[in-house]
Amino acid sequence: MSRALGPRASATAAASVPWTVLACCWSAVGLAMLGWAGARVAAWFSGGTTARSWWMFFKDVLAGRTTQAWPHTPTPLVAVCVAAVYLLAVGSGVAAWVIIQRRRPVPGDPVAALGDNPAITALTRSPVAQRATRLRPCLTGTNPRIEDIGLSLGRLMRQAGTGPEVFASWEDTLVACMAPRSGKTTVLAIPFVLSAPGAVIATSNKADLWAATATIRADQGSQVWLFDPQRITHQPQKWWWNPLAGLHTVEEADRLAGHFVLTVADDKKRDLWGPAAQDLLAALFLAAATSGGSLHDVGQWLAEPAVPTPIELLTKAGFAAMAVSLRGAQNGAVETRDGIYQTARTAARCLTDPDITAWVTPPRDRRLPSFSPDEFAASQDTLYLLSKSRSAAAPLIAALSDTAMRAAERRAERMGGRLDPPLAAVLDEAANICRIADLPDLYSHLGSRGITPVTILQSYEQGIGVWGEHGMAALWGAATIKIIGAGVDSPRLTRDLATLVGQHDVPVRSVSYSDGRASEQVSLRRQDILEPAAIRALPPGTALLLATGIKPALIRLTPWYAGPRSAEITECRDHAERAIRQAATAAARQWLEAS
Repeated sequence: MSRALGPRASATAAASVPWTVLACCWSAVGLAMLGWAGARVAAWFSGGTTARSWWMFFKDVLAGRTTQAWPHTPTPLVAVCVAAVYLLAVGSGVAAWVIIQRRRPVPGDPVAALGDNPAITALTRSPVAQRATRLRPCLTGTNPRIEDIGLSLGRLMRQAGTGPEVFASWEDTLVACMAPRSGKTTVLAIPFVLSAPGAVIATSNKADLWAATATIRADQGSQVWLFDPQRITHQPQKWWWNPLAGLHTVEEADRLAGHFVLTVADDKKRDLWGPAAQDLLAALFLAAATSGGSLHDVGQWLAEPAVPTPIELLTKAGFAAMAVSLRGAQNGAVETRDGIYQTARTAARCLTDPDITAWVTPPRDRRLPSFSPDEFAASQDTLYLLSKSRSAAAPLIAALSDTAMRAAERRAERMGGRLDPPLAAVLDEAANICRIADLPDLYSHLGSRGITPVTILQSYEQGIGVWGEHGMAALWGAATIKIIGAGVDSPRLTRDLATLVGQHDVPVRSVSYSDGRASEQVSLRRQDILEPAAIRALPPGTALLLATGIKPALIRLTPWYAGPRSAEITECRDHAERAIRQAATAAARQWLEAS
């Protein structure tokens, strides 16, 4: 809690007759001294003289003896110089008063209450650089670049201006809640992608993140992998990925199936048939993987509920228990079987779209390279995963993100526990297109592996809709850094945040009138530093920062166009947008010709 703010002294309450008389006397002395100084300046210009002291000068002026106050000095010049000195003094006084007033804390001002935060120095450049050197042995004995030490979050807000820049280290895990059109991509996603020293996973439902960063990452030596089955960027497919590669256990198959089931939009159907549909998909995935099949086979088996082929393949591969379970699902009551299979078809509806399956099944062109998660984890490549919100491709986005992060975990274990350089996973629109079922559990240890996840949500309730009440609470609690930006409309979240921010003492003035006299009293009242309404009304470009073990702080976010690389990013974005327009125009022309 902050008690730094006390009552501001009232000028009317402090004034009294003796003090007023004393102030008038000293003001007269000051005016006399300034007038004498102006006359001396005029005398210096004209070669004349003035009275030897300000007191004699004052007496001569009052008596009208100007020839004695400034002998041999032109009176007009004296008037001009005295007026100039008075104006300079008044201007300096006003400027000083404005500066002092700005620096004085306004009672109840949250910026002043949270600006005095000594513990926040742990997030500033020097301490974070020391932590980066300890976490990354390759930086030992070097002067780390700002990109090597961590992710820049913004600058601490203070009443007298902005404070130091604060960073997230490479052992932090981040969650950000910002409303649509509040600058999530501008202030978080784009700067984070460009400042990552190692491999990057970046998800989005628009082309802006890829357009602003892909060329720059490529120029830095990073190979760019663009997964865009819905042609958001209108770029051609240049690679493919096999989700069944390396899938050898029931746990791995169940994990892959979970990404699909979590995208079922009907919550009631997902709760009722979801677990059984997940078991069904896991069995079909494992049958296809162990037999050298593909997702095409899974799609065919889903369309024919009674086909015995996957049962035979599971039995042949040694998964007898799963084969029995699949046979039970196929031979159960018709209503139950249809409910399970229909839910599984809804979850895996991407398998009926040839434009999507072309990215995850063996291509006709054998020269098309295959994406290897293990090789990606050992590189400094950039993986862009684009999909429209709630689209059929969303489970593949989650599966590929999860597979890449698990490959990074395995590599970190081989490197002694931490990945170096670290991997940054910027999961924008995570609740819509990147629903990783056990992401809350992953958050508890990803930071210790050199993997920095950044989950960007539109609201806290959006996370509840994906991971449930307990899952979202676990994700929120495991995140070491939380960023709450503009437009958070959740009453519960704002109330909880107001409690976490704490309270401070605010002066309350009361004036009473009696017998023709006024008296003023000042008392202190405890109130929230940031009320829920104030948290909801945070202006765009600012955010509330909650870091583990540190008092909450208000920060000013830094958009990419206000950073040192704005010209480079603008050029990259403009070039990519021109390519998108040209490709979109060509595609539209072909469609018109075909129709």
